Amino acid sequence: MRLLLTGRQVEITSTLRRLVDARLAKLERRLGDALMSVQVVLSKEKNRFVAEIVTHARQDHILTGVGTAASWSASLTGAVKKVLQQAETVKGKWQQRKRSATSVRNLPPAVQVRAPRTRRRA
Repeated sequence: MRLLLTGRQVEITSTLRRLVDARLAKLERRLGDALMSVQVVLSKEKNRFVAEIVTHARQDHILTGVGTAASWSASLTGAVKKVLQQAETVKGKWQQRKRSATSVRNLPPAVQVRAPRTRRRA
């Protein structure tokens, strides 16, 4: 997974980077190899902290989540929750598509039907 961390009017400290890594660990466990890249934009407004997460998963799925709260931890948690909810939907669709196909082993044997015999009259 490739991580791009951007701070708008915020200095990215090592503590903040560790917090982002900890919050994204759950997302990385959930999607696994399907997770290609993650972009996290952290910004601070007057009295609130905003975390915006944009993830790129396989098959060109873009999952986004924005969290706004009074602390970095809460805003990151909110954004990750939104992305996780979208990831569950996408992952469910992937699994459902794989499970809908029937195996050749489970198909009944082919039965040969004989064509009815007809007499032609001249």
